[in-house]
Amino acid sequence: MPGSSPLNGHRRGDRPRMKGQSMTRATAAEEVVRILRDRILSGVLEEGVALRQEKIATELGVSRIPVREALKQLEVEGLVKIVSHSGAVVAELSLDEIRQTFELRAVVESWLLSAAIPFMSDEDLAEAEAIIAEMDHSGIETWGEMNWRFHERLYRPARRDHITAMIRKIHEGTDRYIYMHMKVTDGRRKAQADHRHILELCRAKDLHRAVAVLEAHILDVADRLTESVETARQSAMAKRPRRRRRTGQPQ
Repeated sequence: MPGSSPLNGHRRGDRPRMKGQSMTRATAAEEVVRILRDRILSGVLEEGVALRQEKIATELGVSRIPVREALKQLEVEGLVKIVSHSGAVVAELSLDEIRQTFELRAVVESWLLSAAIPFMSDEDLAEAEAIIAEMDHSGIETWGEMNWRFHERLYRPARRDHITAMIRKIHEGTDRYIYMHMKVTDGRRKAQADHRHILELCRAKDLHRAVAVLEAHILDVADRLTESVETARQSAMAKRPRRRRRTGQPQ
């Protein structure tokens, strides 16, 4: 949202350093990473928004060094793009990149679920069901995080921690687009119906159908998501003020 402060409106959990508190440079960088990541993934910081080091440093009461380090870390995560001589902006994924990301998810997560189902316990299933119930009453600001918690709980019995951690990064990289999607559609109802269906098939140890429903669920989200992101981008572009052409004054 151009023109607004990148760190205004902290949500619960944001803990910017107050002046006078001691904090190492490494700790300060981690805190800046956490706050900016939260703002980007929640959609508060929209794609294309400039991230001014000096402004962020002033608002958080830190020097520019940890801010610069934080922006480099967020660039590695794919959330920020740093352009020489122009500074940092919130990164934008193309619709094709979003689609390919979900196609990758469909392949890897289907495999993880197939590896997990034979080892799922009643406790695993009960915890996944509790997360679904919690999601019924959650706001869209936390949907991405809770959606990951549900999926991760299903994959955990596979004991493929490294692969699961990689998939988590992919989830985090698309959270802001999920947020954008949820704001303009009724995607929650369909997603929750899919989650309950997948859980039911896991409980029945119906591996092949559970995997098929999960794959269809992920690819369906991809279709709906790319459509809503394209619509949101077109709407945002239409709202941008047009620059007036300068005309010469008559002599």
